[in-house]
Amino acid sequence: MLERLWEEAAHRCPDDVYPACHNADDSVTISGPAEAVAKVVAQLTSENIFAREVGSLGVPFHCKHVDSVAPALRNALGKAIPEPKRRSERWISSSVPESRWCEPLGQFCSAEYQTNNFLSPVLFREALQHVPRDAILVEIAPHCLLQAILRRVVSPDATCLGLMKRDADNVEYFLGSLGKLHTLGFQLNLSPLYPPVPWPVPRGTPSIAHLVSWDHSQQWRVVNWKDSASQTMAEDIVEIDLEANETDKYLSGQQTDGRVLFPAAGYLMLIWKSLAKRIGKPLDQLPVLFEDVSIHRATILPKSGTVRFLVNVMRLTGDFEVGEAGTVVATGRVREAEEGEKLLDQDPPCEPDDTVVLRAGRC
Repeated sequence: MLERLWEEAAHRCPDDVYPACHNADDSVTISGPAEAVAKVVAQLTSENIFAREVGSLGVPFHCKHVDSVAPALRNALGKAIPEPKRRSERWISSSVPESRWCEPLGQFCSAEYQTNNFLSPVLFREALQHVPRDAILVEIAPHCLLQAILRRVVSPDATCLGLMKRDADNVEYFLGSLGKLHTLGFQLNLSPLYPPVPWPVPRGTPSIAHLVSWDHSQQWRVVNWKDSASQTMAEDIVEIDLEANETDKYLSGQQTDGRVLFPAAGYLMLIWKSLAKRIGKPLDQLPVLFEDVSIHRATILPKSGTVRFLVNVMRLTGDFEVGEAGTVVATGRVREAEEGEKLLDQDPPCEPDDTVVLRAGRC
């Protein structure tokens, strides 16, 4: 392969070597006698240009060196394709230049087309320019030969899948690709891959229900009806239970005179979380500004049992209330900080200088 432009490859090749495949803007495959190709590769390597030989079983495909087999190939293909079929809109030809797509050679799948496909250079790069940005491309070829080139040329929004891969369990790889197509929205009929099931099923057929079970090895956060409803309701309900909830046990360290008190900053966190849930932003991406905050009373948390807070934030004004046991425990105003807004009137104090200077002297 010669990582240079298509035109330069044609200029650099000797008389018996030809550009055979235009893979990408910077990738070209040349074809010709083995010794002549080896000399070109050696010359390019000496110039610090990446080039390597590609095995082709001694056959110089897609160039004039195989013209002699064209008549026999055309006759054999004529028996397999007696009636030419019109090319569909999704058939993008890489052997016929776009300027000739309106000709019969470019419009029909025929013995002549397939013979030309064998003899002519592969205009792969030109053909890929017609692939839609969000296309799903399935490569039907040995060992994903074109996957690297496809991903370099097509849009990042496109999906490229192969069906076979070298040194892989190809049954598993093939079925895995079918599964990826299913996740992309394709409804595949997999019944031809398996023996037909005789109906009705014999009465002695064992059940497989006990073989199917849920995998609970991983935990995932899921949306429940409370999360969905909280975005439309003005009031959130937050329950604190030091005994039952692992996430609440750290609050037991907030004690005064042997009683566990809900921290004053905890009321602000309840408001902050409620506002973040309503706006639909992560907490760490939502700076807020609190104003006129008043703590009306402390809330004692029992060692066992649930304390329920009612969190209410007005949509228009940002006024908030935190209630517990039928009384208001905190009020104030909250709003999302604007971008670039300075949240503090003064800069925070600098870290104290821990350096201690010792000087010699008399007491």
